[in-house]
Amino acid sequence: MIKPLRAYGQQEVKPRLRRIMVQPQVILAVAIFGACFLFGARLSAAELKLSDIVGMILTYAAIAFGFCITGMALVLTLPSDKFLSALQAHRLSDSGQSSYLDLLFVFSWTAVCHWLLVVVAIIAMLVRGTVPVLLNEWDGWGWRVLISWFFGLCAYSLIQFLLTVITLSQVGQLYSKELSKTGNLPKPN
Repeated sequence: MIKPLRAYGQQEVKPRLRRIMVQPQVILAVAIFGACFLFGARLSAAELKLSDIVGMILTYAAIAFGFCITGMALVLTLPSDKFLSALQAHRLSDSGQSSYLDLLFVFSWTAVCHWLLVVVAIIAMLVRGTVPVLLNEWDGWGWRVLISWFFGLCAYSLIQFLLTVITLSQVGQLYSKELSKTGNLPKPN
């Protein structure tokens, strides 16, 4: 597992890292991390039980992960060779990658983010899953960092998932236009 993960990081994430880091969802995630770290114990959400939050996040992450894998499968199996060729030939100005590879990356990156969200949730449950409240004034720095990272990652993953849904919608619109141009529209029954 380590070798494919390292290859994914080197071949897929590293060339796009600058574009990933300058997105508004990263700034929001960092702001939520900071606010949660500094003021988390004073927020009403700090009274929630960790097990309840983790249960909700695991359910959401499973749905988002499945959506991303399904989206990748749809993109990989588009039947129009002309449309696939156009995506493969198109390049974004700041990327050496084709739009087709960037599209596949959007789905895989969102799936990886949700997988990481699940990992952090499980770690939090293993560390302190039975506490009656999520955060209190006496929690140490390590726990506050873990919970703050968890909520920052939640915010990032939610926005990344929304962008992935929008991306799939845009691809669907482009594909529909391509079908209209070529006259390969499905016949009504």
